[in-house]
Amino acid sequence: MCDGWIVFKVKEGDRVHKGVILDVSYGRFDSGAATFATIFVDEDDPDNIYLYYTGAEDTHWSHSSIGLATSTDGINFRKADELNPIIENQRTSFCSKGARTPAVTRVGNHFYMILAGIPSLWKGRRIGVAYADDPRGPWRIIGELIRPEKYWEGNDIDLGPRVTKINESELIVYYSNVSNKWRARLLFGPRFLLRKIGILKLKITSPSSIEAYRYESNPLYHLNGPKGSWNESLFCPGHLKIQDAHCLFPAASTYSMGFPCKQYIGIVTDSSPYFQEPQQTNILINGPTEKNKIIPTIRSEIALDTPCPLVRKNKLFLYYAVMDRADGVWKTALTIFNIR
Repeated sequence: MCDGWIVFKVKEGDRVHKGVILDVSYGRFDSGAATFATIFVDEDDPDNIYLYYTGAEDTHWSHSSIGLATSTDGINFRKADELNPIIENQRTSFCSKGARTPAVTRVGNHFYMILAGIPSLWKGRRIGVAYADDPRGPWRIIGELIRPEKYWEGNDIDLGPRVTKINESELIVYYSNVSNKWRARLLFGPRFLLRKIGILKLKITSPSSIEAYRYESNPLYHLNGPKGSWNESLFCPGHLKIQDAHCLFPAASTYSMGFPCKQYIGIVTDSSPYFQEPQQTNILINGPTEKNKIIPTIRSEIALDTPCPLVRKNKLFLYYAVMDRADGVWKTALTIFNIR
């Protein structure tokens, strides 16, 4: 980038793949997955880094819950086993069957977690919210915000791992469809899974007063590339603002090429958090060519999801979900980039 924009160096040697930094546990709520994580740092406590993640009981995702791990250096994390899972078995709530993909922020004296939830086997994934008075909890479910209703949202929706503040009471989160409406897909196409990004706007005045509404220009279809391109499908993006640049970090996939599909992490930049006139769209992590550096023992194609950025000491720490398709176990990985 130029004209005062942040430049992310992506040349060989300017980044370090730390690999998996959060693995599954044995015999616990996260035995099947420890993944789809968000990073949160409280401005009043900058030395502690909170990593909220999704734990699954097994690789079939029979049940999923939210867990917490903490760190002081952003690399070595300790699971809060004395608290975990911090959101589980929320009966009669929007996430009673499963809680996934948290995104955490602070508004006033309260901490808010936006997350995806599954109420039952027969209902699609939707987005809701919980709150706490302390980042370690306890967390209380407030309720559902939106469920999949628009044509492009398919039957399930999920969100990216970042909450973006517009001001002290207005927030936005980026979300995406997980599926397509199958009947329309068969009749009108495309015949492959096509994922797009939307924006959900939130206004919070208290834990009992939260307004949610979709951005009028949803979905951000212009960010998708043509069929067969690396950014054919985009989903679950992280967000970061550095100086005057808004940076969106979407996961990307070429589902049209068939299984095992190739996946990537990209970067999109704009002067606005609504990304109507993107200045740059590039690959940041190339799954097919870098998979052995991320998972040295990988046996199949790599899967990537939920990129979550954090800047520390002039470096970009990018946390993301990673899976070897040979074993189906989702974990959390880290790559560190030099920035200027």
